[in-house]
Amino acid sequence: MTNRLIKVDRVRSATEAARLEALGADLVGVSLTADARFSDDRTVTVEQAAVIGGALRRATLVTAMELGRDPGGVLRTVAATRAGMVQPITGAIPPADVRAALSDAGVGIVYGAIEIAHDDDPGWIFSAYADVPDLNAVLFHADVLPEYRESWAFLRDRAPEYEEEFQIADLNELGRERPLVVGLDFTPDNVGEIAGALPGVRGIALTLAEQGRRSDARFHRYDDAVRVLEEAGHLTGSPP
Repeated sequence: MTNRLIKVDRVRSATEAARLEALGADLVGVSLTADARFSDDRTVTVEQAAVIGGALRRATLVTAMELGRDPGGVLRTVAATRAGMVQPITGAIPPADVRAALSDAGVGIVYGAIEIAHDDDPGWIFSAYADVPDLNAVLFHADVLPEYRESWAFLRDRAPEYEEEFQIADLNELGRERPLVVGLDFTPDNVGEIAGALPGVRGIALTLAEQGRRSDARFHRYDDAVRVLEEAGHLTGSPP
């Protein structure tokens, strides 16, 4: 793979975490709050998140949670879960005092819930963050063309027919501007091609779920994600 960083979100057990880490996951995400996009039981408690974090030997735990107006409470939860990074459960930017407290504690923020549609202007993708000082951003996670079941094929084959459509080159340029991992319809057959076509981005991101509440909810079931990472490992020579 050209892009080495692998992020897997909504992990629900230490067993899953250890397996995903062994397959190359660098960032293992857990959700302390239910995600409205999905219908399943992948929300975990603080205690379960701590067990998951304790099972990791190399990967960093990313705790997705509400980041409201209580910096002390946020820091206590981060410490209890052993998180190295946090991610707002929605696309909202945490308050300045929460960002500052996390920064002082050496905990960076992953900004997710970013969705890129086929007709989006690349200049607007990160516009919500452009004028916010001290974001404490260590990574951005964008799901690309989630409205299409075969989003990579559309981006590769159909988008070039229309200059105004969002293009692969636009995605690479966004990745050069900010540290970015991308979610797409990864399969064992396309993950190598996608990684090779996106040298500008930091890596790939997979969101685990059992069922979506929306037709455009991007997710992978656990077994499918394992197969994608197994293939990614073969491409890099990493042992499965």
